[in-house]
Amino acid sequence: MDELDFALKFPFTSEAKKLIGTMQLNKQIIEMGAERIRKALHGSSASRRVFNEPEIKDEIASFAAARMILGSLRNRFMTNIFAVNESKMVRNNLNKADPETLERISSRFGIKTKEGMLDIPTYLMYSPKSQHYRLINKKIISGKVRVTEAEELRLIEEAVRKHIEIIPIVKDAPDLIKKAGEKLLEELPKTEVKINVKAGDHPPCIMKLFESAKKHENLPHTARWFFATYLLAIGMNEDQINGIFSTMPDYSEKITRYQISHAKKRGYSVPSCATVMTYGLCCAICRVGIPTKWHNLDEKRKEEIRK
Repeated sequence: MDELDFALKFPFTSEAKKLIGTMQLNKQIIEMGAERIRKALHGSSASRRVFNEPEIKDEIASFAAARMILGSLRNRFMTNIFAVNESKMVRNNLNKADPETLERISSRFGIKTKEGMLDIPTYLMYSPKSQHYRLINKKIISGKVRVTEAEELRLIEEAVRKHIEIIPIVKDAPDLIKKAGEKLLEELPKTEVKINVKAGDHPPCIMKLFESAKKHENLPHTARWFFATYLLAIGMNEDQINGIFSTMPDYSEKITRYQISHAKKRGYSVPSCATVMTYGLCCAICRVGIPTKWHNLDEKRKEEIRK
């Protein structure tokens, strides 16, 4: 893979930054950057086709322009969804990459496996928050974790996401950047959701999930499933639950509505506290057995648990 192609496929790298050098972010490139963010909002991880060196450099520069727009907006939801989408595009490119390219990217984050083993600190730094990646479910030998090729790619994807979502604040942004940002804000998905909960309304594990939703953070599948079954159990309707889930960066209305409807039709029970603990979602000693029984506690007991 030549350097131009490498920079195009991995625009977050120092090689890409060096390649575009002091290129000016003109109106066209800024519009391309805005479109890059817009694609993320619509869940499109398809790369734009380019045919010559000037087009490639403009495409690379559009990544920098997108980051400037996000840095001026300081909108956590938009930044997160952009980072998720860009990391998915990187993952698509890594799926087709040669071993040398894979090594170049993985080594940037210290993800160096030897005979399928990776040191625990690095693994914990980049492993997704899902039950599959919990250490209790992995094979550990002499302080190292056994990872498959697919898992290594997922770790790199997560490392790229975390790297991209760290965007410096841009003060006194140029007018073109400001205008592009203002237009994008108008295009944000409009939802009627208002996440207003106060201390004691729900068990600590659920309150933590509400806080994650407020911050537009991703939740692993087990957390979303638990959250949905709980919200259904306390009487929330499907539209309300969908509204809460719509705050998450990788939200898909079609998939979310299907899964909520499926859970309701099947009548899935809320997982027990013991099961929630295996998910890694328990954060207090409630001893209620099932999270919905939290509502049977008196206010004094709830306050004791929250402390």
